[in-house]
Amino acid sequence: MPTASEPHAPAPQASPLGDTAFLSRALAQGLDTPLAALRASLETLGHELRAGVKDIQPLRIEGVLGEFERLGRNVRELLDYATPPAPRPLPCTVEEILRAACTPLAADQRERVLVACVEPRAELVVDGPLLANALGRLLENALEAGSGEVLLVARREPSGTSFTVVDGAAGGLLADGQTVPFFTNKPNHLGLGLALTRRDVALLGGRLEFLRTPGGETCVRISLDSKETVR
Repeated sequence: MPTASEPHAPAPQASPLGDTAFLSRALAQGLDTPLAALRASLETLGHELRAGVKDIQPLRIEGVLGEFERLGRNVRELLDYATPPAPRPLPCTVEEILRAACTPLAADQRERVLVACVEPRAELVVDGPLLANALGRLLENALEAGSGEVLLVARREPSGTSFTVVDGAAGGLLADGQTVPFFTNKPNHLGLGLALTRRDVALLGGRLEFLRTPGGETCVRISLDSKETVR
């Protein structure tokens, strides 16, 4: 298993004006772009229906549904960003958290996630869904970065419990602007994933660290203190 190096120095925080500029661009990219694509897809589908085309390509319908899903995901992210949750800690196992983090991923993405955990039945007192959502965002980010496989590691230590996403893609999760809300170079994305993860980890009383292994892999680690865990 790769050993992580020291954490990178945190990137400077964006100014409120910078956040506004990023928000405007992100809204155009995350909402206008999928809306335009959805309109184009529906117009093409409507033209084929009016023309009496009987053999409409399944990919056409899948494309329309995909645009609806992307648009809905971006709206949910905006709502999540605008309304921070109140953590509700309850007993849950490490295995339950790992499974909940992977379940929302697409089937082909789940196949690329390797999970390593020595004590899957160990219990934590934490808001499990909130932690799983944070891990899920890190996994999705790593998978979209182009990694063939992504490693998700859960480890119990005297000081607490850590969850680490190891990404072998070049650049990985340490792209420029990682701490700036609404920064993204991905089509149809709002750039809120890491900002939401950082916020939720702080709400859980944990720490979010960006590290490198000696082999150059990117590691993003969520650490929870022992007071958030139970044996």
